[in-house]
Amino acid sequence: MSWLSLEPTGTLVRRNKATLPSDTLTATSLNWDDLRIVLAIAEHGTLSGAAVHLRISHPTLSRRLQLIERRLGTRLFERTPSSLRLTAAGEDMRQLALRLRDDIAALERRIGGRDTGPGGSIRLTAPDAVSEYLLPGILAELCREQEGLSIDLVVSNQVLSLAQRSADIALRITGSPAETLRGRRVGAVAMAIYAARNLPVPETLGTITGIPWVGFDAALACSGPGTWVAHNIPESDIRFRANTLLGAAQAVRSGIGCGLLPCFVGGSIPELIRIGAPLPALSVPLWLLVHPDMARLPRIRRACDALAAKLKQAAPLLTGAP
Repeated sequence: MSWLSLEPTGTLVRRNKATLPSDTLTATSLNWDDLRIVLAIAEHGTLSGAAVHLRISHPTLSRRLQLIERRLGTRLFERTPSSLRLTAAGEDMRQLALRLRDDIAALERRIGGRDTGPGGSIRLTAPDAVSEYLLPGILAELCREQEGLSIDLVVSNQVLSLAQRSADIALRITGSPAETLRGRRVGAVAMAIYAARNLPVPETLGTITGIPWVGFDAALACSGPGTWVAHNIPESDIRFRANTLLGAAQAVRSGIGCGLLPCFVGGSIPELIRIGAPLPALSVPLWLLVHPDMARLPRIRRACDALAAKLKQAAPLLTGAP
């Protein structure tokens, strides 16, 4: 293979591919892997976080980034002691990666599952507390009853993108699900105060101060439970703070103090007792959500219907009913 190149003198010279240096040949050979690496680093802010997301080692990711920048002849990130920040060139590359990622996900939604029946694999995402205390029995029944259906559970307290195929189905405890998703309300999650059986606490809600409490840190401070604790429990009573409901449940279980927990969590831990009735103002809907494009696939419809039925059967546990 050969082509013409213009020399600084104005002379056209025919060059063969074999005569060019390797870095010249690959200077513009960007591929999706390059874009995916830059996007991951931009979204996580650190090489270590991006490496975990991409499932490669930190040294390998560092070498890959250096190679990309060397081929392009420009820096894509500014290095700081604690993070990596996009340069202008890096931001251009990130924008391209986002467009391509969305296009790839849209194509997968359009063509995925066209030639398959109701069986196959689905990716379900749910928060840690839901995955730990609500789903195990339900998913075990689904796997026994739904022949040909396999489930990949992605435990995450972050809102994973269904549009980008991070998951096929999402369970979310929220009062305002995204309007772009198709969903159904499959229950209501009630909250109540729980304590370890060996912790000396009142049997009713008459006196909830002057006793040790498990509170929440900034990650949950603006949530319903976090706001309630901030408004009703003095700072002097808080002995421990957790950044997840699952962490709070384990702290309450250990006897550090009483705490506000979802009824499906507190009611599933034999070592805990409930103090009073659930708090009506803190009840939050439980939604089963799916992207509209995925909802048409037989395996997704089948999984959603079966999962919704099981979750509705779990209503007493969710609401804290006797």
